[in-house]
Amino acid sequence: MHYDLNMEKIEEQLHFLQRCYAVCAVKEKLIETEESFFAISRAIHLAVECMIDVGTVMIDGFIMRDPGGYLDIVDILEDEQVLTADVATVLRDWVKIRDRLVRSYTKVEYTDCLPYLEQVDTLKRFDQQVRDYISREA
Repeated sequence: MHYDLNMEKIEEQLHFLQRCYAVCAVKEKLIETEESFFAISRAIHLAVECMIDVGTVMIDGFIMRDPGGYLDIVDILEDEQVLTADVATVLRDWVKIRDRLVRSYTKVEYTDCLPYLEQVDTLKRFDQQVRDYISREA
């Protein structure tokens, strides 16, 4: 079966995801400053947007079921075996902090972002699992 997959969009988003990873991966060099908080929180937010955008393009391109929201996109990617269960679980947590960063940003503290820095390698795993799925299925 031929799929209409927008690889240019996927590559663009995965490249930007690498930039988010680069910000979050320097966690041992970060100190608790306003600048660090804004950099980290923005990188976390944009990383989620990248992963969701990639997921949306894949869902459309591979004609998967229609999602009802961000968490549903993660569920679909897991159900369709794009993502492993452990990556999907971490991504769900990232979607939840993204919601807080967007809707309740005045209540998010620097320390709220720190656990996500410990999970930053999941961004690279997401990238690889997406690429693996595309090479298998496209």
